[in-house]
Amino acid sequence: MNVATDRLTEKKQVRSGLTWRRLVFLAGILATVAMGAVALLLGDIEAGVVAMGFAVATWLTRVRRGTLGAIGVALASVITLFFMLTAAVTNIRAGSAMSSVFVSAGLAAVALLGLVAALGFLTRRSSPSTTGPWAAVISSSLVLIGLVVWGASTARAETKAGDIHLVAKNVAFTETELATTAGEVTVTLENKDLFWHTFTIEELGVDLRVPVGAQLPITFDAPPGEYEFVCDIPGHTEAGMSGTLTVEG
Repeated sequence: MNVATDRLTEKKQVRSGLTWRRLVFLAGILATVAMGAVALLLGDIEAGVVAMGFAVATWLTRVRRGTLGAIGVALASVITLFFMLTAAVTNIRAGSAMSSVFVSAGLAAVALLGLVAALGFLTRRSSPSTTGPWAAVISSSLVLIGLVVWGASTARAETKAGDIHLVAKNVAFTETELATTAGEVTVTLENKDLFWHTFTIEELGVDLRVPVGAQLPITFDAPPGEYEFVCDIPGHTEAGMSGTLTVEG
């Protein structure tokens, strides 16, 4: 009886405009395309995996009642929203390039839309109202606009001459052997992958965390010796993100 009622309600909603089920499907497609485009442009394997996750979940929203697909979209959106929203805020505060702010803030807004759409579908799919889905679209758009405007008013940080510049791309550091002199050392890490990377030296208490597109410095005191630096994101050290910092006296 409930299944028949849900189908009848959904048919009425389809004729009246945007429904929660239609919105979660469209949000899933948007997330798949956006994440897939970023994966191709950055050559990022992790982004490609997330895009595939969104694609599978989106397809499942069209299977039977779509509950499993909506749950999948919600989970993928939560993960993406956490990383991208924190990345957007960090990029804005650091004065990173606007392109970096657009990428992280845009994906955060897409993930927010997917999460709200999935939750709306799971909790209110029997509701005949179509104002909720449109409110979700508008609120997600406002989040993106607000983040971008905030970022536009922030100046970009500069890297000083003599600093060590390290790039993280394709889950790898561009340099695995770094050298400097003892004393105050400044390392700037530039992240060209979608998800976070770190420059971590446990022996010296160094832990610099950098989101997509950001270029952040860290200054620390280093006595003579050799120190291992790694990316402390789970799985990244095992993937080969490590190297040696040699500090000469």
